[in-house]
Amino acid sequence: IMSGITIPDMVKIVKAHGLNVVPVDIEMDSLEIDKSCLESAITDKTVMIVIAHLFGSRMNMKPIYNVCKNRPDIMIIEDCAQAYCGIDDYVMGSETDVSLFSFGSIKSITALGCAIGFFKNYEKSSSIEMVLNKYQILSNTMFFKKLTKYLLLNILTQPFVYGTFIKISRIFRIDYDSVIINSVRNFRNENFLKAIRNQPSNSQLQFLHYRLIKTRTDHFQMRKNAGDYVKSKLQGVEMHGIKNKTHTYWLFPIKTSKRDMLVEELIDNGFDATFTSTQLIPIKPSRTNIKNPYNCEKYMNETIYLPVYETINKNQLDKLAYIVNNVAREIN
Repeated sequence: IMSGITIPDMVKIVKAHGLNVVPVDIEMDSLEIDKSCLESAITDKTVMIVIAHLFGSRMNMKPIYNVCKNRPDIMIIEDCAQAYCGIDDYVMGSETDVSLFSFGSIKSITALGCAIGFFKNYEKSSSIEMVLNKYQILSNTMFFKKLTKYLLLNILTQPFVYGTFIKISRIFRIDYDSVIINSVRNFRNENFLKAIRNQPSNSQLQFLHYRLIKTRTDHFQMRKNAGDYVKSKLQGVEMHGIKNKTHTYWLFPIKTSKRDMLVEELIDNGFDATFTSTQLIPIKPSRTNIKNPYNCEKYMNETIYLPVYETINKNQLDKLAYIVNNVAREIN
């Protein structure tokens, strides 16, 4: 069982182990799992529940624990890739078996790769460590090549350079979102399982350690402040997770029936809004007799991501909200 929005690679991993995917719906205003859908999804064949915390928020895990209280055989996994708020903050729920944090190229505190797992019991962590220790250790040279690539890509984030890149892409009819996604994607489709079954180099582990201990304590609060500010300025706009009090806005998704129109208006005004720069999708069940997650499909098909960051000043955030409100009024 998987919460109904995740990245395609997660589904690949499940299917590679001969398991079927059963998605359960999410209440998009709170970004919480639909408890009734979860209850009806559990059968005697259920072996695992994977809950992905979305967009910088966290789900309340208690409803999941309550549903599984008579099924200790079901393993509960938390995918916290988008929910990292510092090493001294949330780690895992009390009844979770494993929680997983990733530090890929687009994460809040990136190490250009690497991950951390937290385990409920020592036996499970030891058995997984034995498997991981058999994997090849990547070379420091490969990491430095990756580091060089991202230093060059970082230049693209400068407003003038990014604007020029978009103009050139439009002239030559290049899908600039696809170019960026393919550049930052850690793993290609070919030989996917082989690509993920590696250990990071020593240099990359040192870099991860540095990033973890040097993260400013106010980093996430500043981003949350920016998100709360824009949320207070938007009018007549549906925002995912508006009722979730843990939201730190790793992404700022909103729902609109005219995605192309709004994205084009924002890009023309210098904002890198998009609806394709993340791999998040509504996942489909492995079997046709299982329903698709309705809310996940409806909302994700009408979702765009606003560029709301702590580094953007209030004047720009005001301008962003003004444009979104104007387009929303025009649509309505």
